Amino acid sequence: MEKQKTYTTDGKVQHLTNDEDINEKLSKIIGTRFIEYRKKWDLANNFELVTDFPLFLQIELNQTCNYKCPHCIIGNPDEMSKIYNPKENLNFDQYKKIIDEAADHDCPSISAQGENEPFLNKKFEEYIYYSYRKGIIDIMTNTNGSAITKKRSQKILDSGLTRLRFSLDAFTDETYKKVRVGAIDLDKVKRNIFDFLDLKEKGGYKLPVVGVSFCKLSTNIHELEDFKNYWKDKVDIVSIQTYVPPSLNKKSHFSFYTEDQFYAEHNLNFRCNQPFQRIQIRNDEIFPCCYSLVLSDKGTKNYENFLIGNLKTHTIQQAWKSEKMNKLRKLQKEGRLSQNPTCLNCAKFTFPTKEFVETQSKKFDKIQKIN
Repeated sequence: MEKQKTYTTDGKVQHLTNDEDINEKLSKIIGTRFIEYRKKWDLANNFELVTDFPLFLQIELNQTCNYKCPHCIIGNPDEMSKIYNPKENLNFDQYKKIIDEAADHDCPSISAQGENEPFLNKKFEEYIYYSYRKGIIDIMTNTNGSAITKKRSQKILDSGLTRLRFSLDAFTDETYKKVRVGAIDLDKVKRNIFDFLDLKEKGGYKLPVVGVSFCKLSTNIHELEDFKNYWKDKVDIVSIQTYVPPSLNKKSHFSFYTEDQFYAEHNLNFRCNQPFQRIQIRNDEIFPCCYSLVLSDKGTKNYENFLIGNLKTHTIQQAWKSEKMNKLRKLQKEGRLSQNPTCLNCAKFTFPTKEFVETQSKKFDKIQKIN
């Protein structure tokens, strides 16, 4: 990256790239349809456009991961057992039904990934290729990189995937093993990444664009600058993510905030544009946005109130245009997120004050004493 450029996604993710951002690069590769899609995306981001169908679908294919990261809900077995069933995977026929509806409505973009490791699905590349053949032009996923063998790398390159991001969160193996419990050696993951990049270059592939990500935590923040300096000339994009707890039901989740993340006061005037851009699908359930904070409420009224539909009873478009979704968009556009309890929690923990986090931690201490 001779000329480094910094930009952000929703203020929560900082991206470091070369002299053009990734969407500018993809516009040149993919062409007019991608440019039109990004124009609509910008309008939706500014609360100026509600499309007839989501611009972006995030689809969780499987409920499995081979890592147990402590800052992730999967790394907390007591919570995970309530909400995850490794046998509940989205089969190919279910996936095709989703993609067919998306293609019928000219949906441009999907992410085949959720709270999981997508490449544990042995047929993952087939899912991606089906999306590509149906005309989805921006197909992305995140991975921990442990399952990206040379054989699979070639399949990925031939699948039509547009963006591939490796979640690393560390510069040294010592820190990597702390933040990514159960992980293989970091050097092995790096070899997988470099093998992929080598195959991509030798094969003359323009896509996917390749990135690495680092989620800032109290346990790894000391390695951030080394991480950026190491990767900035090796991949297309380096993403630095702001930590948001995966649930509000465990004291340890509050220990991962970094000092630079605290605000003087909560930003409760924040307006979230996700309900104008996307929906997320997990098994048959349809959510209006990132569902992490509500997963641990499964079985409660709060959880049911946040759902906007079910694929057994709704099409994606019906959920997107539902009264519940329209009401949520109206609240966000008017800056009244505090009227939705899930949105209010998200804002408080995305824009935390130090006093608030300390108070939440003390609540768990009191509960432990009572029990």
